[in-house]
Amino acid sequence: MSSIIVSNISPEVTKQQISDFFSFCGKISSIQIHEASAATKLQEAKIAFESESAAKTALLLTDTKLGNTNVAVHPDPSAPAGKVESKAGGPAPTVEAEEGRDIQQEFKPKSAIIADILSHGYVLSDKAVLKSAEFDKQHGVSTTFQKFLNDIDTKYNISDRATETATTAESKYGIKERASQTKDIFQMYFDKALETPTGAKLRKFYADASKEAVDIHKEARRLADLRAGKPEGAPPAAQAHAVH
Repeated sequence: MSSIIVSNISPEVTKQQISDFFSFCGKISSIQIHEASAATKLQEAKIAFESESAAKTALLLTDTKLGNTNVAVHPDPSAPAGKVESKAGGPAPTVEAEEGRDIQQEFKPKSAIIADILSHGYVLSDKAVLKSAEFDKQHGVSTTFQKFLNDIDTKYNISDRATETATTAESKYGIKERASQTKDIFQMYFDKALETPTGAKLRKFYADASKEAVDIHKEARRLADLRAGKPEGAPPAAQAHAVH
């Protein structure tokens, strides 16, 4: 199964907006949209992903607000049943191969993807957040993603150098220059960890599959703050579940 059906889509939501949102789950192969109800003008979309993992992530997003309606996400009944993906998840990319780029969404823990979506201001149901944490607890962190973390450790020595001062890290690794050049917030986030004494804790969030909903909301806030250029440790928003 690598495709899903999304129903109850508001008529003003465009195909691009649907693509932008569900691309958080992974690479999309195709999107087919049609009007499901002539009376309400509500739309329905069939979204095919390149991987089964992306489709599984998308299923967690049911009851998400897109436009002015909460969409429903279901398995595509016409899709053939796929094999259960192994923890390896395919060849492991190296940090060098992904220089200046994000690791593919399909390889990230579900809770990391949910935190990223929340950090962009989308409103997800508490059920979606809890399900992502439960999924990671059940399936663990893929060896592909673990390899990604280990490569970062090897290249930047995050675990050993988490207590270095910002000035030292900046001069030694060119953090500010790298952060300004990279496009993807996720890779930049790991680079920025060198500037703070919390680098090892940051890595632990992604390496440890035993996360709770509150951990995911906190991570979403940190990602949102980084995207906004706020310093580490800035006062949190009043509502952690409504990240804007």
